[in-house]
Amino acid sequence: MDYAGFKATLQRDVYASVYLIFGDEPFLMGEIVETLTDRFASQPGGEFNIDRLEGDATAESIAEAAQTPPFMAERRLVIVRDTPLLRAPRGSDGTDGEGAAPGKGKGASRAKAAEPEAPLLHYFASPSPTTCLVFFSPSGVDKRKRLYKTIEKAGQAVEIKKLSDSDLRNWAAQRATAMQLPFEAEALRLLVDRVGDDLGRLVLEMEKLRNFLGEPSPKRRVTPERVRRLVPATPEDNVFAIADALGDGRVDDALRIARDLVRNGQHPIPLLFLIIRHVRQLLRLKELAATGLRKNDWAREMKLPAGIVRKLESQADRFPREELRRLYHRLTAADVSIKTGAGEAQQTLELCLLAFAGEGRPLANRRA
Repeated sequence: MDYAGFKATLQRDVYASVYLIFGDEPFLMGEIVETLTDRFASQPGGEFNIDRLEGDATAESIAEAAQTPPFMAERRLVIVRDTPLLRAPRGSDGTDGEGAAPGKGKGASRAKAAEPEAPLLHYFASPSPTTCLVFFSPSGVDKRKRLYKTIEKAGQAVEIKKLSDSDLRNWAAQRATAMQLPFEAEALRLLVDRVGDDLGRLVLEMEKLRNFLGEPSPKRRVTPERVRRLVPATPEDNVFAIADALGDGRVDDALRIARDLVRNGQHPIPLLFLIIRHVRQLLRLKELAATGLRKNDWAREMKLPAGIVRKLESQADRFPREELRRLYHRLTAADVSIKTGAGEAQQTLELCLLAFAGEGRPLANRRA
């Protein structure tokens, strides 16, 4: 089950006997647990019907909590956070040793490693109909584990994945509507581009914008200018701005941005690292384009949000591939020079920016 499917079951007020919530989107996972907690806290008995167990809880104590009857209510909630029972032991291949004969050696050690799960495996053979047992595993799970497979069979394994670019923008629009925060379309796009897929920060920035606006009205909307003023740019945003300036041949603007960053506390070495990474990403994108891979698959291959990949694609057209390769080697050499004390950091950074611009030659009309 995915996030949308889980939300649909909650809207119908339907609960499974056991949930396993995991994935790579911590904000949405946390919201699911918070929603479940609020639902159960609002019923008769309130907090008396909610147990919260940490990762060091044994399988026996979890099973005992799940078998406790509810107080003045139909159901109770038991939340288990980050139990190691769902992760592979360090140095293990993740299997539980089923089928291994008891005795000496590796088979015996695997059988022994499976023993801590036994009370839960027994519980899931006949789970309590008055308990909603939730395993919240933000640190991940091992799907090969017998316990994982048992939970999946007895209840629902809910995997919350990072939102795609289109889903992220839809989610942001829905959240803004729920907050009664009126955005101009371009302002919302700019906010998502500036914050990225960090949903927690996206919500915080929306709250900040709402506090700034005060009571919303048709004349008081979030504009692109307000986003630029109130939402700080990330270091990656600044590197994109530098690369945009250099790609257009605006060397003075690129140097001004870099100097402003250094003046405001950004050390030249981390900034140089970001520029090196940026050039490496531009090269990687050109390599993917040369293979004929579909553009829709570039983000997956580069392990980057689709919005970032689109911005990289726009910039990559401005820089010939061979010049990017020469630049990459020059930048890495400059990094070594700074770290070994052979070059002064800010001066070397500015020389590298000039190199990024092709020694001041506009590149906007040149193609790979």
